[in-house]
Order: sequence, then structure tokens, then C-alpha cells
Amino acid sequence: MIAVYLRQLADALAFDPALAERVLPEIRDHLEEALAAEPTEDRDEAERRIIAKFGDPRELAAQFAPISLMRHTRRAGVAVVLTIVIVMALMKARMLWYAFVQWTLNEEARPIAQLFVTIDRYAFWLAAAIGTASLLYIAWYPTPVRAHAHYQKHLRRAAMLFVFTTVLLGVSVASDLILTALQFRSEFGALVPAASMAIEIGCIVAIVFLVANAARRLARSGIALLQL
Repeated sequence: MIAVYLRQLADALAFDPALAERVLPEIRDHLEEALAAEPTEDRDEAERRIIAKFGDPRELAAQFAPISLMRHTRRAGVAVVLTIVIVMALMKARMLWYAFVQWTLNEEARPIAQLFVTIDRYAFWLAAAIGTASLLYIAWYPTPVRAHAHYQKHLRRAAMLFVFTTVLLGVSVASDLILTALQFRSEFGALVPAASMAIEIGCIVAIVFLVANAARRLARSGIALLQL
């Protein structure tokens, strides 16, 4: 029965494998210690009483879930806001570099460039506003003692805002890439804008992974805790 109980607890903690690896050995040790202290010789009956004291595995998992879910969601939010700062710094750096090396657009490319400058500007500042508001939104809600439907809904809203912010940042970085291509020169000085764009793209890939990971954990926690 202890093995079944631990398996059910593992299923309820499936949204965070690292957490499950830490928690399950501790719970197993507690159960074995409690079993050894039971006076009865009927092991099945003793295990039944011990498991009853520990309670439903979903309830136990719900006590561990809030900190885990908050940690992953907040990490994604911080990464999004940090990416916004990095992208803005790199955009400013490219502009200064273009002025320093005196790179200018030819007349034919300027109408297209102006279109993507406008898209870039609106996408970036909208991403900055939503990303910052999302991080404040997630910080505003206190972490509960146990996971519940309202708290999970709160985290899902934050995760969706992070997804929207990531999409907007992707549009901004894509516009940056097009503008950089229009400005590009086949010379040594091109290493600076090329390197800055590589960093921007790398940041976008990183936050896509972190936001997707947080959203996946939230989805799996809802299934594990509510449908086990």
C-alpha cells in the first residue's frame, strides 16, 4: 500500500520532476519510520493506518505545488523583463554603432525601413508595458499554503500574458533583423550588428523555452491535482 501511495504522490507531483525527486524519498522515509513504530504485526493494517494519517496524495502534493509553480512562473516573468531590457540596450547600441561608422540607408530602402521601424517601436513598447505589468501581477498575489483552482487560474493568466509579451518581442526582434539586413555591410564593422542580433535571437529562444516550461507545468499541475 505504501508503494501505491508513493506512486499516486509521484503522479500528483509529475508537473515538477525535480520536486518529486526531493519529496518522494523524504515521504518514503517518514512512512517507513511510522510503520516501524506501529505495534501491530498486521503490516497491511499498519500501512492503512499510516497512509490515512498522511492523507490524500493530492492534498499533500497541493501543499508543495504553490512554491514550485510560483518559482517557475516568476522565473519566466523575470526572464521576459530582462530580455526586454537587453533588447532595448542592443537596439540603442546598434544605432550608436551605425552613427559611429556612418552607415546610412539608401533611398530605395527607406520606405520599407520606416514601416518596420514603426512595427518594431509599437511591438517593443507594448511588450515592455505588458511584460512589466505581468510581473507585477504575479507578484501581487500572495503564495497560498496549498494550491487551489483560483491560484492556478491566477498563474495561468500571468503565463498567458508572458506568452503574449514573448510574441510581441518576437515581432520586435524580427523587425530588428529586417532593419539590420537592410543596413548590413560586407565588412568588419558588420560583426557588431550581427553579434547583437544573435544575442537578441538567443534571448527570444530562451524565454520561449522558459515561458513554455512554466505553462506546461501549470497545465500538468491542474490535471495531476484535480484528476488523479
